[in-house]
Amino acid sequence: MKPKRITAQPFESSWSLRTRFHIGIALCLLVVCFASAFLIYRHEKRQLEEIAHANTELVMAAVEASRAYIREELRPRMFDAFGPDFFMMEAMSTSYVGRAIMDRFGRELADFRYRRVSINARNPAAEADALERRMIEHFRQNPDQHNWQGMSGSRNEAHFVRHQPVFFENSCMHCHGDPADAPTELVRSYGAENGFGHYPGELAGIITVGVPVHKALSDIKGRATSVFLTVFLFVSLFYLFLTFFFNRIVVNDLRGVLNVFREAVDEDLCPDPSDEVPVNDELRALTLAATNMAGQLRRSRQALELHNLELERKVAKRTRALQESRRLLQEKVTARNQELKTLNRISEMTSQARGMEEIWPSVLGESLAMIPIQGVGLYLLQEEDQTLQLHFQQGADGLPSQIHPSPSEKDPAAPKPAVAAYIGQAFAGQITRFLSRRGADCLNVPIACRGKSLGVISFLERPGEAITPDQQALLLSIGRQIGIALESFSDRQRLVQSKELLQSAFDGITDMVVLLDSDFRIKMVNQAYLRRYEVTLADVYDAPCYEAHSGNLAPCADCGLKSVVNTRKAVTQEVRYPGGALFMVQFYPVLDDAGRLVRIIRYSREITDQKKMEEKIQQAEKLVAMGQLAAGVAHEINNPLGVILCYVDLLKRALADFPQGLKDLATIEKQALNSKRIVSDLLQFARSHESAKQAAAFNRIVFEVVQLLNHQFKKQKVRVDLQLDDAVPHIVMDVNKIKQVLINLLINACQAMEGPGAITIATVWQADEKWVEVHIRDNGKGIAPAMKSKIFDPFFTTKATGQSTGLGLSVSYGIVQDHGGEITVESEPGQWTCFTIRLPLEA
Repeated sequence: MKPKRITAQPFESSWSLRTRFHIGIALCLLVVCFASAFLIYRHEKRQLEEIAHANTELVMAAVEASRAYIREELRPRMFDAFGPDFFMMEAMSTSYVGRAIMDRFGRELADFRYRRVSINARNPAAEADALERRMIEHFRQNPDQHNWQGMSGSRNEAHFVRHQPVFFENSCMHCHGDPADAPTELVRSYGAENGFGHYPGELAGIITVGVPVHKALSDIKGRATSVFLTVFLFVSLFYLFLTFFFNRIVVNDLRGVLNVFREAVDEDLCPDPSDEVPVNDELRALTLAATNMAGQLRRSRQALELHNLELERKVAKRTRALQESRRLLQEKVTARNQELKTLNRISEMTSQARGMEEIWPSVLGESLAMIPIQGVGLYLLQEEDQTLQLHFQQGADGLPSQIHPSPSEKDPAAPKPAVAAYIGQAFAGQITRFLSRRGADCLNVPIACRGKSLGVISFLERPGEAITPDQQALLLSIGRQIGIALESFSDRQRLVQSKELLQSAFDGITDMVVLLDSDFRIKMVNQAYLRRYEVTLADVYDAPCYEAHSGNLAPCADCGLKSVVNTRKAVTQEVRYPGGALFMVQFYPVLDDAGRLVRIIRYSREITDQKKMEEKIQQAEKLVAMGQLAAGVAHEINNPLGVILCYVDLLKRALADFPQGLKDLATIEKQALNSKRIVSDLLQFARSHESAKQAAAFNRIVFEVVQLLNHQFKKQKVRVDLQLDDAVPHIVMDVNKIKQVLINLLINACQAMEGPGAITIATVWQADEKWVEVHIRDNGKGIAPAMKSKIFDPFFTTKATGQSTGLGLSVSYGIVQDHGGEITVESEPGQWTCFTIRLPLEA
């Protein structure tokens, strides 16, 4: 069927689209010119009105100031000077003075206008004209309006006019109220008819100020005209450029599009529209071409719809064929999915089972449910005698319990050669089938993993139902899965044994051992670590060591782990744990073959007691050495001191009549005796006297020492708090020496406070250990950490030279050690110091 030819209808307008476009652009640009000029004129005029308003405001303010001066200053003074009936219009009338001032102002600016007028004015010169009467009436009808302004006059005499109402006030009633009360001079000059009978608040008239603006308006119009001409010039240039741009670019592109239409359409169905439009009207030609193209597209669509119906019929036929193929494929996929599900269930069973005995019933039971078989038997290789033992059977009572993969003819118990041969072939890795003339056929599937044979599964087929090749492949996969499970169980058992062996050796170490990764996360700990921190492995596993130990969010600043990471070498350091325990911590890096750090072993051993013992040994060695030195020094100095004191006595007799000499001898004797005292202390420190020990009440000794030093405490305003444990028993000790120790510690406490303070003395009985503890605590200046290890050294003192020998704490340390006890110190610099003495029940 031949399509119907479509002809475009001609346009009604005789102008081309290009012409109409140009006319529209020209009109728009002309509107822009007028709009620019109008906006400039309006803006300039608004500014002119604002300036004129400011000028009128200035004039009105000046006039109002002069009127206020007359009303408030000059008029009252005139009344006071000449009496209430006196009235001088040139000095007392605000209206007259205001007009007089503005008349003089008008002589300089002739075009400037000022009038103050009213209706029925007393002065005929102030009578309102018709325009002013209308403004007065306007303000009377609009009492809330106090200003009116606008342009007035012809083009050559234009003024900006501002009208402002004037109201009578109380001060005006003397001259504008009752004529009888008005000044006599005023009534004689103007009469009693006009200007009287008013009341306060009544509209008195208006003030009119006119500013000439005709010259400014003329300038504004000139500027607006200049703007219009300038904009018109630029708009014209823009219009010419736009026309050139439209002709050179848009029209050329339209012609290109039109040529595309001419080449794309069929000339028989869509004739060339260029014959139906005027020359240079490309837009109309393009419209006609688009209309023809639309018609051709409509016809093509009809043809495509017919073709689409034919395709739909063909597609429907193909779809039915594909659906049939899909159904067959879906059946195969369903069967394969069922097989995969079976394999997955078998895999889950083997991974979740705790022993091989739990696997066989479920796994082989799945095989019986899927494949048409009546029985199954499982043979596994025994490593000891290299035989296949029947470990599980279901519905296969006729299978032998033991089979040799290569049966010997000498073995009377061996099965029939045919059965052994088929099972031996299956053990070698091939699926074999034993065809029995009587009974069911037997299918043998090997069990293997990584090329190693582990056993055989024998399946008994149902009579008349043979196993298909796909089912044989499934059974072979089941055999492989069982082989993987067997090998996995063996590996797991060996791994568990190795782990148990390693863990037993790990837990056998009495010191703490921690295995960390390169990120300092805990991977393994021993029992000593768990007991120390009272945690379980689950509490600290995979947690950063710094978070598990100290609750920090980053590695400790002085931790040796950083050095191990940086140097890849073992690091040893001493770490003091919270509570005072001291540990020797050793870090050992574990590197892989490439030298990368993969693990870190942290070994911690407590050395608190070891350190204390070393300190005691060192202190004892110091005391012994210093005692020997002190004994030698005291012996060498004591003899010269005796000679000096002897000669001092002789000189006293010789210089009995010489006072200055006796005074000098007294100084020599004092210093010699002081040196002798120091030598005596050294001898006492050096000699080990036998202690006179006896059982005594420890609390009573403490109380007596406090009473002995009570005068010193009161003098220094030191408060002593005694906290004595009543459970403290009598202990065996040298009373005098223990008192010496307590006195020495209490005097040191007083000297440490350097003024008022508090000392706490507490005794505690440790019944389990049979120890007595005494704590002496002061709130003095404390001891610096660097000095704590030196305070028990002989001759060590922080006092000034000559104030102490430095032997007090050394002697006290020796006395406590002689009693088998301990003396320790704790201090917080600037806050407190606490000495603790521990003595056994029997020294």
